[in-house]
Parts: sequence; structure tokens; C-alpha cells
Amino acid sequence: MNKLIIGISPRFSHDYNSDYHYVRINIDYLNQVIHRDAIPFILYDGPNIDAALQMCDGFIIIGGDDINPKFYNENNDNNLSKGIEEITDSIDQKILNYAISHHIPTLGICRGIQAMAAFMNGSLYQDIYFANLNHPQENKKHYVTKVSNTKLTSLLPESFLVNSYHHQSVKDLPDGFITTFVNQDVIEAIEHQTLPLIGIQWHPERFYTNESKIIFDYFFNLIKEYKK
Repeated sequence: MNKLIIGISPRFSHDYNSDYHYVRINIDYLNQVIHRDAIPFILYDGPNIDAALQMCDGFIIIGGDDINPKFYNENNDNNLSKGIEEITDSIDQKILNYAISHHIPTLGICRGIQAMAAFMNGSLYQDIYFANLNHPQENKKHYVTKVSNTKLTSLLPESFLVNSYHHQSVKDLPDGFITTFVNQDVIEAIEHQTLPLIGIQWHPERFYTNESKIIFDYFFNLIKEYKK
């Protein structure tokens, strides 16, 4: 049986004291793929990106720095959006466009859920504290509460503890999405109603709970269903 290939969007950085440029990815994302007997495939926005996307059975858009607010028709007047990288925005957008047009299951984590909003005609809060949203993050953790019933949420409790490392969040949902979990004023998870797209604001890849396992197991089962 052929193993599943999971395309993963990397993040980029460079050493200001040298000419070194780095592709980086937290190993927890890779481990979630490897532990399910699949192959992680790190994608790069080069001349062969279309061929690379065609090789993938599913995608994970990972966390990272902020998306350029121009994609949701805002400016960065107060310098609220940090660490903007054109190459990062480009690869995430290409992954999403391909996933949408070919119905490829995609899991967006942290920045990944924000990419779904920003690149699909939704919008973001550039800073949840600047916007005065109620979102306590004591010890980088909080509870999320279920607000919609889907196949995935039916497998999860009404409320459970998650980790939290973000200062931006989804503001306006793109067409076709529903909110599935919230914390106070903040959207914490979304799903598309007809496409296999799931967005999670927290980091289940490095929060080793039963709920995290359920999310990844569901995602990989979804990939297998769409691959048939």
C-alpha cells in the first residue's frame, strides 16, 4: 500500500550577520505525520511547486509569523502585524488555492487558520489585545467551547484545555466556513461546510492530549476518504 504524502508549509528565516537563509519547521509537525505511517513533504515556493503540490494527499499549513494585512484589505498602520515574509505568504496561498481547486484535505494550525481567513476573503484581528478582545491566556493555556456540531466536533468534548501562543485571530469568516470552537471573544477553530478544510488556532501538534490525537486521527482518516 502506498504511503500518504503530506505537504507541509515551512517557515523561513535568515541570519543578519551572514548570507545564510533557512527553511525551518517544528519537528512536532513531522512527528505527527511520521507516527501515522505517512511521509512529510516540506514544500518550497520554487519553479516546481505545482508538480510538488500534485504529489500530496493532504496539506498542513503550520504556525508562524503574521500575514501581510493587504490580503484582507487592511494596512499595517500601527505595526501590529509582525515578521511578515512574502515567501511565506506566497507558499501558503498556493497550497490553499490548490487544496480548494482539487478538494485536498488541509489542516491549518495557528497561522494556518489565519491563512484560511486571509486568503479566502475573510479577515483577521491584527492584534487581539489592541482590539480589546476578551481572551485570557494564563500560562499559555485556556479552554475552548464547542459552538457547532460537525463530524469532527462530535468526537470532541463540549469544552477542553488547549495551549495558546497567538496575538492575532480570525475576525470575519470566509464564505462556506463555520466556527466550531471559541474562547470568550476569539474564534478558535473553523471548518468548511463543503471542502475538507479545518482550521485550528491552538497547537495540537505539541499539546499531547486525547483531543489532539482525535484531531489528527480525524484529519488522516479524512485524507484516506478523499484519496479513494
